[in-house]
Amino acid sequence: MNHSSAPSSATQTEEWSAEFVLTRPGHDAPLFNQRITTRDGRLCALQPEILPQQGAGRVAMPAFANAHDHGRGVPTLSAGIPDGPLELWLSRLGVEPRMQAYLNAACAFANMAEAGIGAVVHCHNTQNGRALLEEAEGVAAAARDVGIRVAFAVPFAGENPFVYGDNAALGGYLPDLSRYPQLSAPRHKRSLGEGLAITDALTRLESPTFTVQYGPVGPQWTNRETLETLSALSASTGRRVHMHFFETRLQREWADAQFPEGLIPWLDKIGLLSPRLTLAHCCWLREHELELLAQRGVLIACNTSSNFRLSSGLPPIAGVLRHAITFGVGLDGMSLEDDHDILRETRLLRGVAQALDAGIDGAADKGMWLTHCYDALLRGGREAVLGPDSGGTLLEGAPADFVIARTDRIMRHTVPDAALPDLLLTRLTRQDIDTLVVNGKTIVKNGQCITVSKSDLERTLNDLIKAALDKNHGTPPVDPEWENGLRRYYRAGEHRKAGITHV
Repeated sequence: MNHSSAPSSATQTEEWSAEFVLTRPGHDAPLFNQRITTRDGRLCALQPEILPQQGAGRVAMPAFANAHDHGRGVPTLSAGIPDGPLELWLSRLGVEPRMQAYLNAACAFANMAEAGIGAVVHCHNTQNGRALLEEAEGVAAAARDVGIRVAFAVPFAGENPFVYGDNAALGGYLPDLSRYPQLSAPRHKRSLGEGLAITDALTRLESPTFTVQYGPVGPQWTNRETLETLSALSASTGRRVHMHFFETRLQREWADAQFPEGLIPWLDKIGLLSPRLTLAHCCWLREHELELLAQRGVLIACNTSSNFRLSSGLPPIAGVLRHAITFGVGLDGMSLEDDHDILRETRLLRGVAQALDAGIDGAADKGMWLTHCYDALLRGGREAVLGPDSGGTLLEGAPADFVIARTDRIMRHTVPDAALPDLLLTRLTRQDIDTLVVNGKTIVKNGQCITVSKSDLERTLNDLIKAALDKNHGTPPVDPEWENGLRRYYRAGEHRKAGITHV
């Protein structure tokens, strides 16, 4: 790969070369043998040049965006936590070892960068509820050091810590309450005011690689006052809101009981439905709800691998396409192979869409699915991170965020122009990513993150995991009595009892 830098000056200019350039994949025809120049974090006009023949060549396209993630440097399976239905899986996370937020996030961001991801929404899971600000500062430092663009969704939660509904009722479904003192122990619950103060403190850290969003974790975990307040603040400040939504059938049933008028109409009533809102998962949306979300310009993050692994359901991709809702691709820290490969994630979503709307006149036959895929991977997800901007393209004046991938592994012969975007989306994986540039700065070179030492981060995290596993030897992450109690609670329909929460 040709790459040169001009001498340091007030204006920073850098150059790269690629045999194929997709300026707007799925929309515009490929360009060939181009020089890419950046100046002060922006793209200059592409210039044709003569390049020596080097195998099949390299392809440049806009950087990928991860519309919903949790920044796990250590996958949960590596900590001995098996996958399972979300409500059971969440209860298993208690054995997850404590890790420095910086280490965890920096390792995750470096892995994402090597997969070509230049922007991500980070939904932070606090390991110490009293140290959210400190943990968030660690994530901000990780974003700065790695260099990808990170939107930090400040978590607002506190309701229903064990089950959806009357948590005290859970005790009636457990055989031995003495084994579960957490049911009656005082819990730290961050107030709305404390969450807003932390948000204000974090805004002082905002930069080209770190921005802040409101992150009500999910309606079942957030009270009405919080949702109303964040809706008003988003409207007055323009700050984005990011929320898990209808991830599982049980969440859907809880919401139907708590909001007889409909949760989505209520969210619309308080003004939360807007182009500033991203809803993640959304497996259990109904047709009229999709229609209202489309009318309000709400963005949806699809998390197919996570939904498969946690037995949640399918992303509502058919309805999303039918109503022309803007959507992005999210890994949720749960890609099928725990490898942050968002190219494979996009292919998986594509396959689901084509299987749900199959055959002649189906999603694949209508001729637009390739465009939808690229738009979700490059632009929809980016909007979830940054809001609408001129990114997601390789056009003059756009932010200088792009990837260069090697094609030797996937392309033995030059294919017709029209087939190239489809071939790339079908065959490229993270192993083919050679270069990632964000804001005009090289983050990945020759397939390796060069801004931090990923090997050092992984070594430290592995030591922490090993120590935790050794310490917890004999303490399985699955407690059959607890999980059977959860099953009995939900089978009895306790979560469908109205008037228990949000009063």
